[in-house]
Amino acid sequence: MLTGLMMQSVMTLIDVSMFNVAVPTIQDEFGLPVDTVSLVVAIRYLPRLGLMPIYGVIGDRLGKKRTYLVGLIIFLIGSLIGLFSPTLTWLVVGRFFQGMGDASLPLSMALITDAFAKERRGRALGVWNSAAPAGSMIGPVLGGFLIEAFGWKSIFIVVIAGSTIAWFSIHRLVPTPPRNASEQSNFDWTGATGLMILATSFLMATTTSSVVPFGSLLNYVFWAFTAFGLLILIVNAKRNPTPLISFDEAKNPRLILPAIAVNFRMIAHTGTGFLLVLYLTNVFGKSPSAVGTFILFYSLSVMIGVPLGGMLADRWISRKAGSFGLSILAAGMLWLWLLQPQSRYLNLLPGMILGGLGAGLCLVSFTKEAVASLGEEKVGLASGIYNMLRFTGASISTPILGLILADAYENHAGAEFVPEPYRFGFQILTITTVVGILIAALIPSPPSVAKSDAKESP
Repeated sequence: MLTGLMMQSVMTLIDVSMFNVAVPTIQDEFGLPVDTVSLVVAIRYLPRLGLMPIYGVIGDRLGKKRTYLVGLIIFLIGSLIGLFSPTLTWLVVGRFFQGMGDASLPLSMALITDAFAKERRGRALGVWNSAAPAGSMIGPVLGGFLIEAFGWKSIFIVVIAGSTIAWFSIHRLVPTPPRNASEQSNFDWTGATGLMILATSFLMATTTSSVVPFGSLLNYVFWAFTAFGLLILIVNAKRNPTPLISFDEAKNPRLILPAIAVNFRMIAHTGTGFLLVLYLTNVFGKSPSAVGTFILFYSLSVMIGVPLGGMLADRWISRKAGSFGLSILAAGMLWLWLLQPQSRYLNLLPGMILGGLGAGLCLVSFTKEAVASLGEEKVGLASGIYNMLRFTGASISTPILGLILADAYENHAGAEFVPEPYRFGFQILTITTVVGILIAALIPSPPSVAKSDAKESP
């Protein structure tokens, strides 16, 4: 079962990491400024946020495995559009469809949570999560060589072939859990609509400033729709006896706090990949294949950190394990921030290794806590809400860093080959990770631990 579920997790990260390596090539081909190319990177995450909880609820009621396979078909359609895209617009459309399909990926966590006992769940999630860094290791190296030999569109051929194999593997190897028949006809379409409006409008308001500047009329329209979507969710939660997201779920600290903490982890993790590719290309003049090979060290560190984090998640409470991992991640960002401009590119390695290890160590503890927070009946919904908040960080990271880099270039006479703009970006990521540590410190102990502590107190 884990093997089947891990295959698409690997392909997702191969796709993401290959595209990151292709960013400078795409930027040159279409003549894009850095803030616009960052939006092309982020557009893949735009539909994921609103769809993740919806996939989760549909999976809880209509079958997690079936729902996951439908999402994977949508992902394949987007990959085909990307492969045959004649213009930048079609490339953006293809990446949007990839994001729509990829939103079903959190159902893997729900399937694992259903299948494994609590005492083995952390290790199982750790094994599954370790597949993603494996994809991050393969992707940059493979993508770099493919781009140099056949052009950037060739990366989609790998994604299509691998995801097709993953679809048949999941269909064959993953058991079909029973559906909750009493809830199959009671889907909250009003709540789903409100959530889609809220998530999509928020991302449009915050990530499209390179083409829709902050303070413009259209930007205000996006913010108005964001408020409208939130209003729909609030009214629906009051009036609907079985809302998609209730006030109890929105106020559950065991769900919301890990999701917010991992959000800051995702900002640093996604931002690191984006900054390093541009840093190595523009400052040190490295080729796509050299960049992909060098990024391997960061991905390998994440791969080592994730299963270790899974073991910690079975032994430590989430607050302790998550804060520990985020602290190591912060140390890596701090190294990359303070690295002097005259340094050789190999001096980036300690910061990359520390950052990757910390990003891996903290992930499973947050995931395990959040996915189990709503009980066995709502594992899919909990997974969807958690990942919606988690990938908000991934969605806003590259557009915001793109704006920061564009402004920093102007402060250095428009030069992209000086290291100071990239060091400033890592300064932002260091501060972001410290905020994540403070949020993680607020996560409450699980009920069983809290009861045990209460019995031991006089």
